[in-house]
Amino acid sequence: LMFTVANEMTVADSKGWAAFPCVKALTRDIHRYQAECRAFMRRVPLLYTAADTGSSTVVEYLTCELENEDDAVDAYGLNVYSYCDEQYLDSNGKDNFQNSPYWNIHTEFKDFSKPLIFSEFGCNAGPFLTSCLFVGGRKWPDKTFFKDGQLGEILSGAIAFEFSMEPNEYGLALTPGFTSDAANKDSTYLLDSYFALKREFEAHNVSERWDGAEIAGCSWLPSKAHKMSYKHRQSKCPLSKEVKKLFKDKRIKTKPNWAKLPPTPSGTSWGELASCAEYEVSAELLHEASCHKNASISRISSSNSSSNGSNSSGSSSS
Repeated sequence: LMFTVANEMTVADSKGWAAFPCVKALTRDIHRYQAECRAFMRRVPLLYTAADTGSSTVVEYLTCELENEDDAVDAYGLNVYSYCDEQYLDSNGKDNFQNSPYWNIHTEFKDFSKPLIFSEFGCNAGPFLTSCLFVGGRKWPDKTFFKDGQLGEILSGAIAFEFSMEPNEYGLALTPGFTSDAANKDSTYLLDSYFALKREFEAHNVSERWDGAEIAGCSWLPSKAHKMSYKHRQSKCPLSKEVKKLFKDKRIKTKPNWAKLPPTPSGTSWGELASCAEYEVSAELLHEASCHKNASISRISSSNSSSNGSNSSGSSSS
């Protein structure tokens, strides 16, 4: 389970490039709310999802610690629809992963330290195009790369787009009301695309060595389950000159504004937001989340003491 704090900010509006400090501020505020209410809720990881035509500068910015670790997303998602050929042949006529669109993702994220997820995947164009009656289903040849040496160490999961049927016909199921057929009014029918994907997931399942991993300990790392092929470094916040270049390349008229985050909005200290929703959370979930929550609470207490109750962002630049 993850919460998406923002999705494809730059696709519909170029001004989205200037809005990423708001994404980090929202991430910060949600993380702190989770920490303050740690006795009543689990810390659900926060995810940003981007189109796979994004920027490595954005990846670094959203996953780095600008004020402190609260403003860094817990994972990064890519909505990927670029694998639209059954084979990517090299000069010898052989299928070669390095000729595929996934090679750029491999190159960019091979030393990434946060979980990377294909938050949407599955081409529905060219040889993968399906239409009514959806006989045979969509093909999922890229699934084989998700756990092998090409993307296995880089990718932490993938979500096929999408379950419900819409006019774009990506759906894995015929959901109620999509057709005028009376039988479809209140019923859902799993299509061949669903069963084709199910076979691929079953054929390329994760190794049993990952089952039962000791994640309850704060020091546990994936390298304890399997030797890593790459050194996974912590993200570094982009230099001001890198942000300026990005804005220039994207023809953004707004002055680069990534160095400072907006403060926490006013009005969050009264009404329903002033108290925690009281849910019962299992001891196991609370223990699993303690690695994050204890650190956040220490920073919140320190910030509140130094600010003498004033309404601020609750953190200091570092």
